[in-house]
Amino acid sequence: MYGLLRRRKGWVLAALVAMALATGLQAASGPEVRIRLSGSIQERPSGGVAWVTLKNGAQVAPGERILYRLDLVNQGELEARNPVALGPVPAGTAFVPGTASTAPDLKIDYSIDGGKTFSEKPIIVVTGKDGRRQIMPAPADRYTTVRWTWGTPLAAGATASVSYQVQVR
Repeated sequence: MYGLLRRRKGWVLAALVAMALATGLQAASGPEVRIRLSGSIQERPSGGVAWVTLKNGAQVAPGERILYRLDLVNQGELEARNPVALGPVPAGTAFVPGTASTAPDLKIDYSIDGGKTFSEKPIIVVTGKDGRRQIMPAPADRYTTVRWTWGTPLAAGATASVSYQVQVR
């Protein structure tokens, strides 16, 4: 009897070790997408327009535009299927329509509630002068987050970038 229990414990222990190793190997070799957000401010030197990287604590004035860039890097060993990147629209700024990067394999959605819900064309409900509720497109200055979803995988070791602009209020 004692020998039977001992063998069962050995099999259980061996099964647990095998599961732990398999889980560890799977986790270590999967996709690992890192996203970096950087901002630049538009300057107008005598020869045209240039974007200068914002430093921590940089001051921006009302009316100035900030170009945000999201760089994705898949540092894992497997492709990342349908990666997603979120670009915040900071308080005190407004999204500039038409500035979000587009590509055939990208789906762009916008949020007006801090990233809780997304829509290609967000809507709002307003009360008209006649007291009736009306559904209308949300103005771009109500956008709080931009979301890009890739329709194709991001290969291991590959990078991708998207960008958008906001204007300081």
